Amino acid sequence: MWRRHSIAAKKAAWDANKSRVYSIIWKKIQLAAKNGADPKMNPALEMVLEKARYNGLPKDVIERAILKGSGQLEGEEMKEVFYEGYGPNWSAILIKAVTSNTNRTSQSIRTALWKAWGSMAEIGAVSWQFKEQWLIVIDWKSEMIEDKWRQVEKITPFDADSLEMDVMELPIEDLNIEEGTAEVYTSKTDFINVRKSIAELWYHITEADIHFFAENTISLSWEDKEVFERIIETLNEDEDVDQVYHNVSE
Repeated sequence: MWRRHSIAAKKAAWDANKSRVYSIIWKKIQLAAKNGADPKMNPALEMVLEKARYNGLPKDVIERAILKGSGQLEGEEMKEVFYEGYGPNWSAILIKAVTSNTNRTSQSIRTALWKAWGSMAEIGAVSWQFKEQWLIVIDWKSEMIEDKWRQVEKITPFDADSLEMDVMELPIEDLNIEEGTAEVYTSKTDFINVRKSIAELWYHITEADIHFFAENTISLSWEDKEVFERIIETLNEDEDVDQVYHNVSE
């Protein structure tokens, strides 16, 4: 009985998280489609569509989001907004959200912070501590092989040494490879070309977007770390929240 309940609880948690991921990607598609419905002419849309396919969004849902975002179907206007907050010991929190109602989202985030013993910060109070960086995440590589007189795609884990040799020839800023995942960091100027080159080398990209990283981190006591983790968990439950960045060390 307990095991059955445990499995059901885990499935419910996974389903809830999947629903939140679907919701934010749906909004990001609409946001990107404001600049054009053709992904070949709109790199931002092409990137979020890759993420949508990777996360299994149904094709009809994707198409409807593009139509809404590009104005071909009636829908709410999506905006990307940033909020700033404090955790224990003045730890810095930067929150990126995608929403059609900034008043609702602002109040929701303010309430989430307050309930978890955090607080909102004024605009610019913590954002100066974060560096903008473009990130490309790779999880595997594919190749075309001959199978019964036809070409089929074979998916394999990437070889770390080969990947390093490939991407180090590109104009990247940094590379981190860990546990079957590679993180490639680029400048804003080189991002699109680097991403295109990586895809042409048959590496599979799971994430390609701008992120923010704290230039300096702080340590928290065990008690403060528990409070801080509760704040992050609460914020990540909000369906308007896309990413939460902070300056607390692991």
